Parts: sequence; structure tokens; C-alpha cells
Amino acid sequence: MSDEGKQEKTKRVRAVVDRIEDGGTAVVLVGEDESVSVDLPASLLPAGAEGGSHLVITVKLDEGSRASAQGRIKALQEKLERRGKEQ
Repeated sequence: MSDEGKQEKTKRVRAVVDRIEDGGTAVVLVGEDESVSVDLPASLLPAGAEGGSHLVITVKLDEGSRASAQGRIKALQEKLERRGKEQ
């Protein structure tokens, strides 16, 4: 398979906790240049994280979960279609 055909299924990005606001919102600056600000529930941060903490954020495609959800949706759609034909 060529390099163009291969797609990365996991992405890692560096971030820093700018601050944790009252009410439990963490303001996280994402990227090497910290140019993207993201508000997250502070409960999603690892234990001990505080303003100034450096993070590595990993985002991974969960293809198994997606396939399972698609299967459930298809089964529900088929059930609704059968029910509609019976009436």
C-alpha cells in the first residue's frame, strides 16, 4: 500500500493547561505554538494537572465502536420498516 493510502488512526498533540476556572472548566492551549484554546471539563484532566501542566493529548479512531453503532442503527431501521409495513 502506498504512503498516500495509509492514514494515521491515532494523533498525538502537545498541550498546556493555561488555567482551571471556577466551575471546573480547564482552559487548554493546544499545539506546538499553543494557538488553539479548548475548554474542557477539568474532570477529564489527569490527577494532579493544574495551570502550567504540560499534556500529551491522544485521539484515536474507534472503528469497532463505530461499526457496532452502525449495526445497531441498521437493525433498528429494519425493525421500524417492518413495523410500518405491518400497519
